[in-house]
Amino acid sequence: MAVSSARQLFLKSEKAVELRKELQAMVDSMDYNTRAMYSLVESSGAQFVDKHINYMSHYPTMDHWQYVSNLKLKTKVRK
Repeated sequence: MAVSSARQLFLKSEKAVELRKELQAMVDSMDYNTRAMYSLVESSGAQFVDKHINYMSHYPTMDHWQYVSNLKLKTKVRK
């Protein structure tokens, strides 16, 4: 699948690296439910991170940090 140049620039950017680290921190934390419910492949959180990084790369003008903040609210494990 061909990747547009704008998406390639985003995926290689420092911002994407920081966002990936933040998403990976969510996966590593027990405070967030990042399990894939409908996955045929067993993975260690890479699917969650890749899915959301890929989504954000499609929308370069969106507020990516707000998106991650919303993800945290949606996936927060209530105790």
